[in-house]
Amino acid sequence: MIVIGGGVIGCELGSVYKRLGAEVTVVEFMDRICSVLDGEITQQFQKILTKQGMKFLTSTKVTGGKKVADGAELYVESVDGKTKQTLKGDVVLISTGRRPNTDGLKAKEIGIKIGNKGRIEINNHFQTNIPNIYAIGDVVAGPMLAHKAEEEGIAAVELLAGKDKIHSVKNFRKGRPRQL
Repeated sequence: MIVIGGGVIGCELGSVYKRLGAEVTVVEFMDRICSVLDGEITQQFQKILTKQGMKFLTSTKVTGGKKVADGAELYVESVDGKTKQTLKGDVVLISTGRRPNTDGLKAKEIGIKIGNKGRIEINNHFQTNIPNIYAIGDVVAGPMLAHKAEEEGIAAVELLAGKDKIHSVKNFRKGRPRQL
């Protein structure tokens, strides 16, 4: 298996498949895996995964690929362009991150503020700059995770119903979405 993207999800899924018996190579554009995390932690994390048998190509970009009879071939090269190689694998897992898909919402056309990363801007109660329009989930700041969006949806509806004022975006970002 070749994993394109050495972020948290790519490394997690790669390690699962490694434990299930797959040979795993992770291709990461940045100079280290999980680059948004602390450098010392990611260095130790990579050592652990390497000890488990995973292989890593950091500072490496995918330039192309093709389906072949027994799987896939990927063409990769170092970010500086000096080293090129072909990787072969049965399967390829693309884990290169996500971004909000707000293009089809026509949010800008009705005046909703969109931040520089394409996310809808909201206040601490999930409201956009238009008071009767709220936003949650993958189109707002924070991790793009289904359980986060679900909890935000519940919180937003409870706020709209006037049921509970403890819900706020701040609590979600601190990992305390609801008090049960």
